[in-house]
Amino acid sequence: MEKLLGTKTHRVPLAWISLLRILLGVIFLTTWASNLSKGFYTPDGLVDFFTNVFPQSENPLAWYAAFINGIILPIRGFFAPFQLVAEFLIGFFLLLGFLTPLTSFAGIIFIINTFLATFGHDWPWSYGMMLGILGVVMVTRAGRSIGIDNLLFNRRGEPRIPFLW
Repeated sequence: MEKLLGTKTHRVPLAWISLLRILLGVIFLTTWASNLSKGFYTPDGLVDFFTNVFPQSENPLAWYAAFINGIILPIRGFFAPFQLVAEFLIGFFLLLGFLTPLTSFAGIIFIINTFLATFGHDWPWSYGMMLGILGVVMVTRAGRSIGIDNLLFNRRGEPRIPFLW
């Protein structure tokens, strides 16, 4: 197996993976800023997003469209501000390298949901690429280089809760 994976001869410094983490943080934050300027983080903006921008009536995943229409939109007064804060924090924490494994996992859940909600409208591999990078950032604990997680690790060692930093 080691021959196949090449673990003895090739190593990638964590700093390079941290640059991918920082790039993802910038992507999340620029998308967040764009969505904020378009008003998508308001209850009415959320309805507009799911009825005009990415109409769920055209989503080939009927089960997910039913989830959006039956669960998310009825609680849009709660969900819109939740999305505003969650998307910002994911981007900000990735940028800073703070609680990177946990933040990456939240990002994975967020991207999967976005992919399902926009299914058939966007290029699917852009989501696949983000999911792959988030997975690598998560398992390598990329916040331990060029990030706050490095400070936490140096001061406190391994966290009591696995994969917190």
